[in-house]
Amino acid sequence: MELDLKDKNVLITGGASGAGRKIVEVFVKAGANVALTYHRTKPERLPKNVRAYHLDQRDVKQIPELLKTIKKDVGKIDVLVTNAGIYPSRSMEKITEEDWDEMLETNTKAIFFLNREVSHCMKSGSIINISSINATNPASKLIHYGASKAAVEMLTRCMAYELGPKIRVNCIAPGLIYKKGQEEYIPGWTESYCERSALHRLVKAEEIGKTALFLASDLSSAITGQTITVDCGVSLAPYFNNHLEEQ
Repeated sequence: MELDLKDKNVLITGGASGAGRKIVEVFVKAGANVALTYHRTKPERLPKNVRAYHLDQRDVKQIPELLKTIKKDVGKIDVLVTNAGIYPSRSMEKITEEDWDEMLETNTKAIFFLNREVSHCMKSGSIINISSINATNPASKLIHYGASKAAVEMLTRCMAYELGPKIRVNCIAPGLIYKKGQEEYIPGWTESYCERSALHRLVKAEEIGKTALFLASDLSSAITGQTITVDCGVSLAPYFNNHLEEQ
């Protein structure tokens, strides 16, 4: 079933590259008008129904002005996808106060203000926050990242309660998303993840986009305040190795 979002206006943060760009492509294919934000490099060769806007979301004072511009250019926002975030890995002993503040400002504080300010621009609609399986599953060198995403999941539930019944707020928790050069980033991650996941592969970025599209559509009209995990089943991995279970 093809989902038709024709005449719907969608704001996707961090939509210039990586998984964000794939999310944009999914919504464009569904007929939506997309406003994407970028931080460093402005994307080129965008489809005619896509506009790009600069945003450093650590400075939340930029958000109201951005939304005024988008409303003038595109119209009211029907869907928000808060994809932008940072993912630095550091051991507990090496995390500085500046590291902690930057993580929470980018991944949590900005999400709250984006949710709140966009809700003021909506008569009805859907907000989709992007979390991570690290919000509920501990991982070495990702303490501050996991904490920032756990906060996003609680924020999602609270906002869903406050903004209902007109606005639905949900969350997507991706697992490890495939990207070129993944093994160069942290050797062994891909092999380990594929071995433990039920589907024996990494998540495709467009699969996050398709889940967001579902949550933006009327197919999910009774779903709010929920986190959908998209991880190829890695969170189903048993605590003990299979050879121990077979004994």
